[in-house]
Amino acid sequence: MNSISRAGQEWREIGISSGDHLNRMVQMYEELGFEVSLEEVEKVDQQCLECYQNRGEVAYRLYVKSEDRLHR
Repeated sequence: MNSISRAGQEWREIGISSGDHLNRMVQMYEELGFEVSLEEVEKVDQQCLECYQNRGEVAYRLYVKSEDRLHR
């Protein structure tokens, strides 16, 4: 998986999703104590967004990072 650095902190890319599945993933990672960040996937970023668009959904890239309390 890819990782990015935002404001000096490492975020790990989990995947791309939308709709109910995305909501379940966000909820699960938050329950596990991770911070979650979503970034809308643009056409130039992803070759095939047709399946999401056909369902009228917006695809998001999901990133997580450990909260500070997990490192103590």
